[in-house]
Amino acid sequence: MGYRKIAADLHARIQQGEYPPESRLPTYAELARLYSASVSTVQRAVMLLQAHGIIIGVQGAGLYVATTPTT
Repeated sequence: MGYRKIAADLHARIQQGEYPPESRLPTYAELARLYSASVSTVQRAVMLLQAHGIIIGVQGAGLYVATTPTT
């Protein structure tokens, strides 16, 4: 699965409430297993969502859904 499809699926899960605002997302390794993808592919997907203000990365604490994720 490509990084754009992973980003689209994560975004859909956020919009559907599976990952509500301010919730912690699974780790890169967990997401890589979930999507049967490499960690680097998952990182690219996350960077795309971060650029759109949907996900926030907190160094040493993980990835979180933005307080008010964009649609």
